[in-house]
Amino acid sequence: MRKVDKLGRIVIPLELREKHGLCEGVTVEFFDTGDGITVKCADTYCKICHKKISGDSDFPLCDECIARAVTEYGIEKG
Repeated sequence: MRKVDKLGRIVIPLELREKHGLCEGVTVEFFDTGDGITVKCADTYCKICHKKISGDSDFPLCDECIARAVTEYGIEKG
């Protein structure tokens, strides 16, 4: 549970920021759901380096991080 400060700010817990790729500078959207508020990333970001990427894929890594994974670990996108 978090308190809202006098400027309307809240701190999102670290574990949620890491899980959802919310790093400094990421743009979020707020939606009124009628019985609460939903916060969603406005853009898609690489889960490793947090670089903005196209939202066309369910694979949340930028091309550079994919290439590094293939080179260093032999992992291939599939």
